[in-house]
Amino acid sequence: MSGAIPAPALEIHRRAFVWDAHCDSLQRVVVDGIDLGLPGTAQADLDAWRDGGVKVQVFAAWVDVIYGPDQAARRALEQIAAFHMFLARHPSRVGLATTAAQVRALAAEGRLAAVLAVEGGLAIQGDLGLLERYANLGVSSMTLTHATSLEWIDSSTDLPRVGGLADFGREVVAEMNRLGMLVDVSHVSDAALREVARASSAPVIASHSSARAICDHPRNLTDELARVVADTGGVIGVNFVDEILDQATCDRVNPDPGAALASLRHDGPPIPRDQLDRVAAERLRGVFGAPRPRPPFQRILDHILHLVKVVGADHVGLGADLDGGPVPTPEGFDTVRDYPRITEALWRRGMSDPDIEKVMGNSFLRVFETVRGG
Repeated sequence: MSGAIPAPALEIHRRAFVWDAHCDSLQRVVVDGIDLGLPGTAQADLDAWRDGGVKVQVFAAWVDVIYGPDQAARRALEQIAAFHMFLARHPSRVGLATTAAQVRALAAEGRLAAVLAVEGGLAIQGDLGLLERYANLGVSSMTLTHATSLEWIDSSTDLPRVGGLADFGREVVAEMNRLGMLVDVSHVSDAALREVARASSAPVIASHSSARAICDHPRNLTDELARVVADTGGVIGVNFVDEILDQATCDRVNPDPGAALASLRHDGPPIPRDQLDRVAAERLRGVFGAPRPRPPFQRILDHILHLVKVVGADHVGLGADLDGGPVPTPEGFDTVRDYPRITEALWRRGMSDPDIEKVMGNSFLRVFETVRGG
């Protein structure tokens, strides 16, 4: 951590279970063959996590919609295998955490607690049995959909297919509750979020969503939806992607708000199986288009402070969404190494020490303990 961080802020940062609720770094491992144990290979790597004081990182196994209902599980399992190979390659520096007790134990040992998630219900291919298989492989949560609507749940960035959540979607939520998997409502439509919250017997999370009052992007939550998540006991993780964080960027990139992230959809004919991985790599590298200006660092704080005002610090956290593609992060936040800057900024704005610790990770730790035990 930088010596420029004032001692009081640095002490708060060290006490907190700094928790990043979403990264796409496994995509970099699978697509580019990088080793997250080597420095400078991604926005997140073991040296950067250590230097940034990050105790917990949630790794998402994201499945591009092009894999469809026949190849989605294969793609998810490839990333899950890459995750476990990463852990096996660096056992002294990182370990799997599936309970809060394991998170605390790994932190006490000075190792990164790695939490595994699946991003996109496409990965279950309409089969509840795959949920249990993923759980047995260490998956603790699943984001119910991604940029496209499925046959059982609508996406915030696609046309509705079922008007929210279909009966099978309620079965998915019930099975996740039974398995103790965290139900993640980032990416789902407004109607779907409300229905998921009603259907779940456990707290739900929005692992990487921000505040629509600050940036009117469909991926973000209105104040009413933020309260819906909070009323379940859940947490909202502020996302650092530029067009989700900053209104000027959102307006420039998406002149039609309804077409946001449209490049992640696939409306053409099915892609031959032997070409899927190549096309997926091209889409990942090119999805955000030409280079664009970086939003100010202040935007991160704007979303945090707004959500804290609306739902309280118990229900606010961080889900930066790093390594998802060639997308700029806000000025002053280049990698997970920069997390102490957020603690310092909240401290300078007079937020109480306990509330800073909640936002920086303790809120997600609380929910993880509630749902996963420990």
